[in-house]
Amino acid sequence: MKLINFHHLLPIGGKLEKKSYDKMCIVCYMLFSISRCIYFIYCRDARSNPLVGMNPIRIQFMTQVVNNFQPLHNTPSNNVDDTTTASSPHLPLRNKRILDIGCGGGLLTESLSRLGASLVVGVDASTKVVEVAKRHSFHNNSMLLSSDSVADEEGEEEGGNNKIRYIGGVTVEELATNWLSKNKEEQQSSSTTPNNNNDHELFDIITALEIIEHVPNPTSLLHSASSLLKPNGILFVSTINRTLKSYSIAIVGAEYITGKVPIGTHDWNTFWSPEEVERMIVSESGSNMKQIAANGMVIEPPFVTMKWSLDDTDTDVNWVGAYQKNTNQKK
Repeated sequence: MKLINFHHLLPIGGKLEKKSYDKMCIVCYMLFSISRCIYFIYCRDARSNPLVGMNPIRIQFMTQVVNNFQPLHNTPSNNVDDTTTASSPHLPLRNKRILDIGCGGGLLTESLSRLGASLVVGVDASTKVVEVAKRHSFHNNSMLLSSDSVADEEGEEEGGNNKIRYIGGVTVEELATNWLSKNKEEQQSSSTTPNNNNDHELFDIITALEIIEHVPNPTSLLHSASSLLKPNGILFVSTINRTLKSYSIAIVGAEYITGKVPIGTHDWNTFWSPEEVERMIVSESGSNMKQIAANGMVIEPPFVTMKWSLDDTDTDVNWVGAYQKNTNQKK
């Protein structure tokens, strides 16, 4: 993948260590690829946007998998009587703690919150994109109850619905390191004194949708994501397969012919097959994970309607997979 070269941004005689340079490359590339999509999500006709059209079937796949592999009674609520509406079809993610990686403008984050999640944390490398997401979560049409913005422990503003927390300007690897450290501290504190502050508890569900094709090291991202799952937790990953069919549809068709996606958004060389992603998560990361489901996501003709459907036999272009952490894995 060709990353952005920004040596020309340095002052004359300035030097940048390789570690810092690599980090800036990652952030700059994600901003370049993802930030432009915010315009296509909220500023253009949403019905013509591929991500908006794809969102319902991504939700459909996730709720089906959660229902089959992670029943609601596995995540009891501390605040709500579980004898009521425990199996409500309108709240299939009731009481779940969810992390949405690469949240962008909050399209998926808000949807997950509406489906009953007790908390959805949306994280994105771009602080500007997160600000867009925060503002949108207060919008009347978002159907979310707003709450006052508060400051987190590191001084960055949080915002949005009282069940949504946005974190911007960090990589997944940095988030995992910080989150696991705080989780350990909270566990040690609760062992000696009563502690109801579970802000850094691990997650029941983590989503990394349409993101790994935009980062230089997807294995590192997926490994860090897996480390934040509870035992029995599920990681959802969606991306584009690296096939001739995907090149013709996702790049030539979507970017150059129809203009549904900004030109340059995708690099065919960074697309990933289901087998490659499974190997990253299950074999290479050593995270005690297993694949439990995979489906293709197929756009139906006429393509201009942006209507999508799930197809378990066609993963040639867009596809989504689910990976579950072993129930014996320690927190």
